Amino acid sequence: MPFSDVVAVSGLLLTLTTFMFNLAWPRLHEALELDESQSGPLARKRSRKKVTNVLFACAFPLTSAFLALFYVNLPAAVKIMVSSTLNLWDFDVDRTLYVMVVFALMVLALFNLGVALKLVGKWRRLR
Repeated sequence: MPFSDVVAVSGLLLTLTTFMFNLAWPRLHEALELDESQSGPLARKRSRKKVTNVLFACAFPLTSAFLALFYVNLPAAVKIMVSSTLNLWDFDVDRTLYVMVVFALMVLALFNLGVALKLVGKWRRLR
C-alpha cells in the first residue's frame, strides 16, 4: 500500500472518531455538569447512574478508539521523524501530514482520557 493511502486511511479514521466524539459531546458535557451537592440519596443515585452510563457508553469507547489509533500509527510517525531532516522549502507533504495526524490523535486521546478521568472523579464524589 503506498504511503499516501496510509495517510488517507489514517485521516479518514481520525475524521470518523472525531465525528463520533462530536455526537457524544452533549452527553459527556451534561454528565460533567451534574450538580454534585444534590440532597437526597435517590437524586444522587440517578446522577451516579447517568455518569456511569456516559462513562461506559461514551467516554471509555472514545478514549480507547483514539488511544488505539494513536498507538497503531505511532511507530511509523517515529520512523518518519527520525529519518527526516528539517527543510522548510522542500518537504514531503504526505509524511508531514501523517505526522500531524498522529499528533492530532495524541491530543484527542489525551483530551478524552481527561474527560474520562473527570467523569470517574464525579462518580466518586456522587457516592
